[in-house]
Amino acid sequence: MIRKEVIVDTNALLIPGEFGVDIFEELERLGYVHIIVPKMVLAELDRLRQRPGLKGKEKIAANVGYSLIRKYTDTSEQERMSTGCTISIEEGAGEEEVEKGEGDTDEMIAALALKRKAAVLTNDEELRTKLSQAGIATVYLRGKNRLEDRD
Repeated sequence: MIRKEVIVDTNALLIPGEFGVDIFEELERLGYVHIIVPKMVLAELDRLRQRPGLKGKEKIAANVGYSLIRKYTDTSEQERMSTGCTISIEEGAGEEEVEKGEGDTDEMIAALALKRKAAVLTNDEELRTKLSQAGIATVYLRGKNRLEDRD
């Protein structure tokens, strides 16, 4: 059996708080067993949740997404996921350049996806188009209640 991996973009981590969709359960339903959260994505989400002026649903969604990742990566292996998926926080390809302001998170995600031969979970239409043109499978929210993947 092929072990399917998926890289999660920042906006995808907002889905549970915004729409109440369990992205981990949905990813497992689609056959993904390893969820990769680049360190840059986690840092971006942390900055978003701490942004002054962020209120309401956006703030709640950012806090929920950040808390979920921390919950599933800070506990023991046995307690991580009831769904059977594993989550890891990893360095992305080219993160050093992004941190220096010489690239962007989308480029890092695309490079990591190519390197790992992984799909990308994102709702960013521009990024999905870019990934699709590069032959990278994408996963996205469909109908505000489920995830769908496209090769």
